[in-house]
Amino acid sequence: MIAIIKKLSFSLKKGNRMTLLNPPGTRRTGVRINLLLACVLSFAAFNLITSTAFANSGIAQVAVASWLKVDSDVTEAWDAREIAPDRVRFVMADDVESADNSSSRAADKKVLFIFPKKSSAYNTALSTSLKVFADRGLFPEVEVALMKKDTAKRLEVIAAAEASKVDLIFATGSSSAKFAYKNYLGGKIPVVTICAKDPVMLGQMPDYDSGSGSNMAFTSLNVPVGLQGKYLKELKPGLKNVAVLFANENKSAIKTQYEPLVKWGEENGIQVLGVGVSQKEAAVELSKMVPEAVAQMRSSDPSLEESIFWVTGSTSVFREIATINAHSSTVPVLSVVPDVVQPGNDTAVMSIGVGFDSNAQLAAIYGVNVLTGKANVSDLPVGLVEPPDIAISFLKSRDIGMKVPFFFVERASTIYGNAGEIARSKGKNVVVSLN
Repeated sequence: MIAIIKKLSFSLKKGNRMTLLNPPGTRRTGVRINLLLACVLSFAAFNLITSTAFANSGIAQVAVASWLKVDSDVTEAWDAREIAPDRVRFVMADDVESADNSSSRAADKKVLFIFPKKSSAYNTALSTSLKVFADRGLFPEVEVALMKKDTAKRLEVIAAAEASKVDLIFATGSSSAKFAYKNYLGGKIPVVTICAKDPVMLGQMPDYDSGSGSNMAFTSLNVPVGLQGKYLKELKPGLKNVAVLFANENKSAIKTQYEPLVKWGEENGIQVLGVGVSQKEAAVELSKMVPEAVAQMRSSDPSLEESIFWVTGSTSVFREIATINAHSSTVPVLSVVPDVVQPGNDTAVMSIGVGFDSNAQLAAIYGVNVLTGKANVSDLPVGLVEPPDIAISFLKSRDIGMKVPFFFVERASTIYGNAGEIARSKGKNVVVSLN
């Protein structure tokens, strides 16, 4: 049974309406959220997409600190204030009421997000979480702390959180999740990981179905490699080569997104090449190593029709998508990060992965259930998003001459048309005007 995400409107006293997501249906096999993110299109509808002008439906962001931005609609329900150079506080806006005029639940609760660095992915995770809270009429005091990778400083912040009776911590990013696991497992405050990679692959959880039995609940940004492989074979039935691009310093990406694919390749007779670069010299090294990978692929696939580049969640790598495209010849560049498929030419042709917002929605729902006493953090199994988020750029597929099977078109939540402009967003076609 596939659960369809529906939308609720949260009425704001300002006269605006914020359309937010309902909790998706869940089933317990790692609590996989089954998202029907794409409506099934007829071929006639697909023809409409390729001949129509579309407007960009992206949500604008506003800066609330030099290191932090949130979606603009977040500020309709929340007031933000920078209380220190490394800390921002969010509270319910004065003129906001829920649709039934009820007072906010969880107003006496405190939530702390721990950011290990400035990151657009973390901005998305925070924005999504605040929307999920607001959609449910929950307005705890939310603080976001920017903590660099300084163990002593992080321990001080957590000790202060205990002293001020914080009710929930969101460990944001894989490094924060790793820190919490190594240094705060069994601590007093419940912790939910968000925007972090697979805890089972990283050895933080024994399986996907059990709870931690402690103060931590885990969610995952990863798609299980077996499922990922099925999608790749659907795209390229004769697949021979996969070149995986990652940052050498990003151990979690290597452990969860490269090494499992190597094993899958061995089991399926597919050559998996590792293209590792340094974070600081990513652009320079990619400009050299991507052509080398192309040459290596040609040895078994002269036409390059049965080869792909696979970009991991290493930020220093995927932000160099223009560099990768410039040196990848006609080899399709795919990514595990949906946001790497974007307007214009500097884009991956397709992504098959878990979006930061999809993962954040699940993590936020975990947080809601913990704050409201509906769930014990120790009992929550690993949160997985299925099926994966798919994004497609038809501009890029046309440029490299790659055919996109209709299987992917009907499942895609995000599509950019032949002109590189948004054609479908969050599973909904966006038609503005005809040429």
